[in-house]
Amino acid sequence: MNRLLLLSIAVFLPAHAFAGVDASALYNTGTDALRRGDTGLAVTQLLAAHRIDPRARDVRTNLAIARARADEQGGGDHGSPRLPSSLALSSTESWNVAGGLAAVGALLLLLAAYRPRPRGLSLFGGTVFAAGMLFGLALLLHAREEARHPEAVVVAPMLDVLPAPDERPVSPYLLAAGEEARLGKARGDLVQVRVGGNPIGWARRSGLWRVDEAPRYTASSGSK
Repeated sequence: MNRLLLLSIAVFLPAHAFAGVDASALYNTGTDALRRGDTGLAVTQLLAAHRIDPRARDVRTNLAIARARADEQGGGDHGSPRLPSSLALSSTESWNVAGGLAAVGALLLLLAAYRPRPRGLSLFGGTVFAAGMLFGLALLLHAREEARHPEAVVVAPMLDVLPAPDERPVSPYLLAAGEEARLGKARGDLVQVRVGGNPIGWARRSGLWRVDEAPRYTASSGSK
């Protein structure tokens, strides 16, 4: 039973990249960038603000507009901006839910151990505990993916994504400002660009900004 309690506590431990960051500062920087036509900075800042406060309607609205503008600049099909879900949870809230479910389940299992006929309570407690741990596992896998392949946004007007010199030549990709990708391995000033879970080539690191580093761009964006 002590192991169950320790496991339920463990889901609270992962650190969050945006701990102590004010979503309104990110939102204001992103909105100002959107007004100026700086789509890359706008998407970066609004994505970061959305991670902190995913249900804020103004954040969701401007993020949808910025993404639509990035899609338009990239030559994709675009229509009415689609708002991100209003039911999403922030990273902190998700960990709290996972930890809360696991803790409640462990408590129910502990209570069931002292009841003469604990079968029903034990089954319910085990189900709640398992749900919390599975949710926590999903969050851990997502955090692992973010650590290995962090989310990034193109900030260059147009970014050439080419194969590395020692790789088989393929047609280059062009990514427009505001388009989202994930980063892979780094080689000097080049970084591997991944889209849809697959690497598509290499690009200059300065042409992409990581979303989890967005807070430092709020202070330096004026000089970028």
